[in-house]
Amino acid sequence: MSASSPVQTPSNADVVADEAVAPAPNARIRAWSTLSDLQLEQLTQMIRSTPWSWMLAAVGGLLCYLEYAAGPDGPRVRAWLVVYGLVIAARMGLWLAWAVRPGLRANLAAMVWPVMASNQLLALLWGVLSALLWHEGPAQAEAILHIAMVTVSLGGAIRLSTIGRAAMAYVVLILGPLVLRDIWFGGSYHLAMALIVTLIGVYTLLSSRELSRALHEIQAQRRRNAELVTALSAENERSRSARQTAEEAVAARMRFFASANHDLRQPLNAMALLAQTLHTVSTQPQVQALSEQLVACADGMTDVVDDLLDITRADAGSISPQWSLFAIDELLRDCCRPHQAVAAAKGLTFELAIDPATVRSDRALLTRVVTNLLANAIRYTHKGAVRIGGRVDNGRLRLAIEDTGIGIAPEHLPHIFDEFYQIDNPARDRRLGYGLGLATVKRLSELLDLRVTVRSQPGQGSTFDVQVPLADAAESDRGEDVERLAASSTAALAARVLVLDDDQSSLQALQGLLASWGAEVRAASDMAGALACLQAGFRPDALVVDLRLGPQASGLQAIADLRLALNEADLPALIVTGDVGGDSLAAARETGLPVLVKPVRPSQLRAFLGHAQAWRREHAPD
Repeated sequence: MSASSPVQTPSNADVVADEAVAPAPNARIRAWSTLSDLQLEQLTQMIRSTPWSWMLAAVGGLLCYLEYAAGPDGPRVRAWLVVYGLVIAARMGLWLAWAVRPGLRANLAAMVWPVMASNQLLALLWGVLSALLWHEGPAQAEAILHIAMVTVSLGGAIRLSTIGRAAMAYVVLILGPLVLRDIWFGGSYHLAMALIVTLIGVYTLLSSRELSRALHEIQAQRRRNAELVTALSAENERSRSARQTAEEAVAARMRFFASANHDLRQPLNAMALLAQTLHTVSTQPQVQALSEQLVACADGMTDVVDDLLDITRADAGSISPQWSLFAIDELLRDCCRPHQAVAAAKGLTFELAIDPATVRSDRALLTRVVTNLLANAIRYTHKGAVRIGGRVDNGRLRLAIEDTGIGIAPEHLPHIFDEFYQIDNPARDRRLGYGLGLATVKRLSELLDLRVTVRSQPGQGSTFDVQVPLADAAESDRGEDVERLAASSTAALAARVLVLDDDQSSLQALQGLLASWGAEVRAASDMAGALACLQAGFRPDALVVDLRLGPQASGLQAIADLRLALNEADLPALIVTGDVGGDSLAAARETGLPVLVKPVRPSQLRAFLGHAQAWRREHAPD
């Protein structure tokens, strides 16, 4: 074995120690590549401004060379200018490579080290120039030298403001040697220049730091704005999702109510018509009294169903008013007729005093508003009177429903239009209502542009004012003609009516009611049965047809077919339906046919038959 010395390899600790003493170039590059987004943004701007900023620096260096080239320091200044020009050329080449090569623009970290190195090298060359000028030049040359160096240092400090140490090094490398040179030369001029340059240097560094703070604050604000935009977008998405969920819930509720409403109205319609028929045909006082109670119960159930549906549809925005012209006095007489008997039974005086006027509104919805207010007035009045009057005021008809009832305390007035809100009814006695009447009044009033106000004193009574839009003069004339036609001959009916309904209970109840009024009635549950009636020689004066006649049959098509079979295109026809919304009901109303929603009010049915009789008289052969 030879005695040669073994080769010693450095340990890991030695390597780490060496790297700590002298960082490798790659480590320096990694250090520079940790710049913040704002610093990288300013670096990009620095590269973009290379042509004009470095050309100005070249002009400054050339002016200084020209001032000192003829002096004793000319050879040194000439050599300095050559090196200075090479640095500027290298920096311009770097900018050109960055401009034409997209890869360099995409990899900005690779540009950090050469850009920062070229900046500091330029500052070092300016500092070297001060060291090379051993002799004091003319005052003009000295002034140009100081102005050039201050200008270059100020421009560089601004462009390097977000990189604090780099900006400080840049300024110190340029102005430090210049101040030392002025102090070396001494004299009042150079000492004054040393003081001025020092103050400018300090001011430049302070301004650079303040600019850096401002830029960082702007960057932070920009980041906060971006976070706010993101949060707002997320909140908007959550709101959109919540709104969609709410809309789906409302649509599901509407579908449920529509289905339940249709199924509930069919037997309710039959019960109301049968009760009315029993009251009409019976002569026994006990039976009449019972039938009156049945009619009242059916009307009460109808009002509750209607109120619930109206509130739900109004909240969902699915009620479309059917605007028409009609005489308000006729509508009020129809509304008051069933309530007068109730008021008389309680020993109340019922007064109706209103001047004839034509209004423009939805007849059915306005009837609901007035009926609910009248029902409330009678329900909560135990003695005295209920009055309804009207007068024209500023283009609107002001209806006043007054009572001498129990009144409403001031603390309850803000809540009386809320759903299910009742005063002094903790046991929920149905005879005192369900707390839906005034809630329905509020919804429908908003829909019909009615202005409803209330005045009340406990123990003295209440007054509800309803302002209804009036029709103009031309519309009023047309409305009066319509009302005269509607009021014709409803006392005794001699009409021939064909009823078509697939619900047997409703069909039989409607047939019985019409027969009790003296009408000649034929009934059918499908189209084949209706055509069989016509083939047997029955020629109706009017058609009463259910909108839905089974899964595939439409009442609208049935009316069209029956009119065609009778060769009477304008034969009066009435649509009855348990639906309160949907495309089918909208299509029925678009045809212009009268539509009654079950349970059918007998007064509305008689009004339609009055139209039919008037039409038959006009079209009867001479």
